[in-house]
Amino acid sequence: MIPHKVRTNATSSPTQLAPGRPLTVSTPVAPRVTTYNSLNAGGIAAGDTIQASPPDSTGAIGPNYYVEIVNSEIAVRSRTDLSTVGATSLSDFVGAPNTVVFCDPQMQWDPSSTRWLVSFIFCNAQAGTGSQVLVVGWSQTSDPRGNNASGWCLFTVGTGNNFFDYAKLGHNSKYMILGGNFYDDSTLSFEGSSLAWVGKPANGSTSCALPSIDGTNTTLMNGDGFTPTFTPVPVNTNSAASDGYIVSAYDPAGNVGAVASQRKLAIWHLDSAGVLHAHPDIGVNLYSLPVAASQLGGSWAIDTLDGRLTQAVGNPATGIWTSHTVDDGALSSTPSVVRWYEIKVSGTTASLVQQGNVSSATDWIFNGAISPRQDAQGAMIEYSRSSATIDTVIAAQVRLSSTPVGTMEPGEMLLDSSGGADQDFSCGNGGQPCRWGDYSGLTPDPTNTNVVWGTNEVLDAPSTNLPEWHDRNFALIYVASPTSLSGQGGNQSAFVSWTPGPPDPNTPVTSYTIGVYDGSTEIKTVAAAASASNVLVTGLINGTAYTFTIITNVAGGSSLESTHTGPVTPTRAANPVSTPPAPTRDQPTQTSPAPPPSR
Repeated sequence: MIPHKVRTNATSSPTQLAPGRPLTVSTPVAPRVTTYNSLNAGGIAAGDTIQASPPDSTGAIGPNYYVEIVNSEIAVRSRTDLSTVGATSLSDFVGAPNTVVFCDPQMQWDPSSTRWLVSFIFCNAQAGTGSQVLVVGWSQTSDPRGNNASGWCLFTVGTGNNFFDYAKLGHNSKYMILGGNFYDDSTLSFEGSSLAWVGKPANGSTSCALPSIDGTNTTLMNGDGFTPTFTPVPVNTNSAASDGYIVSAYDPAGNVGAVASQRKLAIWHLDSAGVLHAHPDIGVNLYSLPVAASQLGGSWAIDTLDGRLTQAVGNPATGIWTSHTVDDGALSSTPSVVRWYEIKVSGTTASLVQQGNVSSATDWIFNGAISPRQDAQGAMIEYSRSSATIDTVIAAQVRLSSTPVGTMEPGEMLLDSSGGADQDFSCGNGGQPCRWGDYSGLTPDPTNTNVVWGTNEVLDAPSTNLPEWHDRNFALIYVASPTSLSGQGGNQSAFVSWTPGPPDPNTPVTSYTIGVYDGSTEIKTVAAAASASNVLVTGLINGTAYTFTIITNVAGGSSLESTHTGPVTPTRAANPVSTPPAPTRDQPTQTSPAPPPSR
């Protein structure tokens, strides 16, 4: 197992499985998110290098490659088909013995320096020997392939007897910014949260000269001035902004104080001169410690973490997006939700633009990640979902800038499903639930600016003692799935109409495909233009009941097929009743009965 060395219990109640809950009913609305160019493929799996749990799966997209990273391995993947073009263990990457254990890996594409940034920590240094280490570094060019000797500059930062737990990475135009929680590695006592910033090389430089390193010398405090910060998360800045931002949720789990319900986010920014500035706290809706998530089968529930923020992406001008798993209200046994936030900065004032939940009345939502699109026209969110009646799945939703504030567009896309329950060696360890993920990742595509790429995990099969997780890597795009699909029968035909979904100027509809079904068999499809909202389907058989579906096509993808209309039966219209024509002006009107016919 590769644990965080210190973790409070991520549930306020026993972690044995809760009573069964009914399966979530699928929405009748086709989701308005789909995979870009069908990119949705398996990634690194448990056992590829060492048997680690959890994997801490994440990744980042750049102009040429997608880079996936877990606790034991880095894989460079093609943008075209997500195939592997390079892979190495973290041990080989840093030139360390394979006995060294790593955790909390972070990988980001930095558009301001057109290079990749990386960080992770050594997780099995011997306590009390002053040998705790954080690794930071960058690729020498925009090409992430190769190991340290052939393309990366890596540096170790000693942290003495303090273990820098849950280290998170971000950046501005000048610095890599790292945030984390310090613990005494012998007593496991919390020493405080801290920030560090490492000077990046000049653009175009391939030198591995020792960088400047600075940071906070005292325990970082929230905006109220007396509450210790817990898990500060630097923002993965998707622009060349000179100010780098850091966000943190007030801890609801008792890591740095009493267990409590919370209503605040703390925020700071680091300017281009390396000066850290604290902002007033941002008020948000109430959140509390989430309970562990039920799963189908197995003996233990799944860790939903403890309310800390898990990642942050964006920039101060167009929006910083972040999320965490919480109980949306007072402590209870209700399913967890993924709460998300958008923050913008005007002048020197940071404020909350909107907040919302991804939730279910029956299922636990957890291990989420959110990212804006590079074009700032919307955002994607992906997450894990489970209950006592379903294997854990990965799902995604989307919103546009025109979507009502605090909501996602209707519909959820399933990206992958587990093959069984988690029962690995992390389950029940010290009374804890099964370790799962700890975080996942989403990042905006710098080239196809309406696309977002991500990584999360599922299980291949029911695990026993050893882990059975594998990553799923995917690219997501908005698609304007229509609503109100209906049909009306005619003579050997049907008139099918729909209401187009909300338009996206950067992801225009290219066409529609109408499916024609006789029972459960699709007998044909009919194409309709992007501007259409109806189509006449001909060549049908009178008296036969048909149903119809619709698929929206955009450049780079197609929506899932909609639900079927009700039955529509083409019918020949009955012969109309014949009526005499109205008289002309010159034709006399009959004013007396006509004589009877002669016999």
